[in-house]
Amino acid sequence: MRLPIESIGHKIRMIRKERGFTLEIMANKTGLSKGLLSQVERGISQPSLDSLWKITKALEASIIHFFEDIDQKQVHVTRKTKRRQVVFPESSGTYSLLSAGGSAKLGMLEVRLQPGQQVLDKFVQGEGEECFVVAAGSVTARFHDEEHILESGDSLTFDSTKTHSIENTGQDEAVLIWSVTTPQF
Repeated sequence: MRLPIESIGHKIRMIRKERGFTLEIMANKTGLSKGLLSQVERGISQPSLDSLWKITKALEASIIHFFEDIDQKQVHVTRKTKRRQVVFPESSGTYSLLSAGGSAKLGMLEVRLQPGQQVLDKFVQGEGEECFVVAAGSVTARFHDEEHILESGDSLTFDSTKTHSIENTGQDEAVLIWSVTTPQF
């Protein structure tokens, strides 16, 4: 049986980002190269059992977690009380994973921004699309030479390679429901 290396790699990346670790931090914790760690996360390289053990120890995660859902369930339910929190080091706010994660082609996040907080990180490395709807509050989306003020109920779609920032410029908490193809968390 071939291991679902893409799924394992996506889970490793998701947990690494949850912990706020860079590839450099992981390399220092595991003794593995940043290049190998990157290849494992992208599903290009299958880690040895020894390497996978070092990665799970550095992430303080159970090795079993990486093999859950191998049967590739077609339906995945994420209960509100079981949502995983994701950390994006350069951004502020709270990020809750709504989608299955792993090797999913579509990622969904609930993003909560207090006044003045902003999203700076890209959720996709390389080509992809992002779309969000403002469920509550208001935000200002900035793209190089464009600025868009969005209120509750407004949505925005954009190419993931476009440099952007989204800031809560309102008085109240802003809640965004954000979808991403292909996610890197």
